[in-house]
Amino acid sequence: MEMSIWLFLGLLVACSTGVRMQALGSLVQRAIVAGALAAGFLVFLALGVGVAAGLLGVLLAAVVANLLTGEYVPQRYRIALAVAVAVVFFLAAPWLLENFRLFQFSRIAIWVIVAVGLNILTGYNGQISLGHGAFVLIGAYTSAILMDDQQQLGFVDANAWPFWTTIIAAAVVCGIAGFALGIPALRLSGPYLAIATLALVISLPSILRKYDGLTGGAQGLFVKQPPPPPGLAGVLERDEWLYLLCVGVAIVMTLIAWGILRGPLGRAFVAVRDSEVAAAAMGINVARVKIAAFSISALYAGVAGALLTQLLGVVTPESVDLIVSINFLTAIVIGGLASLLGSVIGAFVLVLLPSVGPDVLDSVPLFPGDFARKAPGAIQGAVVILVVLLMPFGVAGSYHRLIATPPGRIIEAVRGVPAGIRARVARTKEDIVWAWEDSPFYRRASKSKAGEERDV
Repeated sequence: MEMSIWLFLGLLVACSTGVRMQALGSLVQRAIVAGALAAGFLVFLALGVGVAAGLLGVLLAAVVANLLTGEYVPQRYRIALAVAVAVVFFLAAPWLLENFRLFQFSRIAIWVIVAVGLNILTGYNGQISLGHGAFVLIGAYTSAILMDDQQQLGFVDANAWPFWTTIIAAAVVCGIAGFALGIPALRLSGPYLAIATLALVISLPSILRKYDGLTGGAQGLFVKQPPPPPGLAGVLERDEWLYLLCVGVAIVMTLIAWGILRGPLGRAFVAVRDSEVAAAAMGINVARVKIAAFSISALYAGVAGALLTQLLGVVTPESVDLIVSINFLTAIVIGGLASLLGSVIGAFVLVLLPSVGPDVLDSVPLFPGDFARKAPGAIQGAVVILVVLLMPFGVAGSYHRLIATPPGRIIEAVRGVPAGIRARVARTKEDIVWAWEDSPFYRRASKSKAGEERDV
């Protein structure tokens, strides 16, 4: 059974949110709402109105999830339960989604690993990196070289390494590279550090093309994708196995990051980000913490690069270009800085937006259907602008605030939306009038008009 991507994501978000939220009213009220939604779902399903039936089904899933857990699960366990629900959905995806969507979700898992590592560096430690794609590319080539059984490994042992050992090797190599880059980066901060890391991702493809005896030059390296384990060979196809591999590694790496950030090192990251002077006064070795953040972040990028090699079966100098490297930072800005959930949301948005965005805009009346396909970057730019203006803490920050808000206050806020829009429009008109009256054009026009009146 193949499920629509919208229905899958809707049920995933609905069930996780329903489990995460506090009780939405009394038990009787939630039961009545669930019954009404179930009746509407069955009616629209019988009438063949798929969109309305799917929407009501998603709402029904959220209400039922809240009905089953709202009063019985303690608050401190709800986050873990919501994560467990999401993991179950992802593990069931091979039997619910088509192969193309599985490939997209595999890429999302790889992006999640990169975004989590970059969020440790930028969101939690305050060091901006635009060249993180270089570490992903180093990890991808490390895995490809070690898995190659031809001339690239003739000087070592000429035997292909098992795929899981190449993932570990890529993590180690990139961790060392991050450590080496983190030392000179201590003297840089802000935009200067961003430009320095940008130079790395710009120069690396040229270096890879030059040493073609090891890297395959412009054509890159081709490797054999790992087959399913012997015990799962008859159960899973290769695409399904690669998807589960990417998702499993992403879950493990996210849990490791969660443990790091909740420990002393994570608190040191945040202290250095907020104030290096105050952190040093508290006895924190600022230089060591910054280098540790760079090393850990690069290690995560190396793991993602190795998985990218397993997924694609080929790596070239253009596999991770400048635009992709910048999009890694865009992902955590959209999802939310200093948030693991924000890393996941940002990865979903950046991977799915090019394929899903044009279809969504096609359904908007009076909107040119081919515009999004001719200028896909315009959609991404518009999303970034809207998130920065409307959700300064990212999508994850707004989600956490919505979950923590009592239902009564949410209803009051929804009722006050029209009045808020009218007030905002009035303030905007006042701002426009003030800006016009303060402009030199208005002053010149006023002087000319006054002169004409004096002449008359």
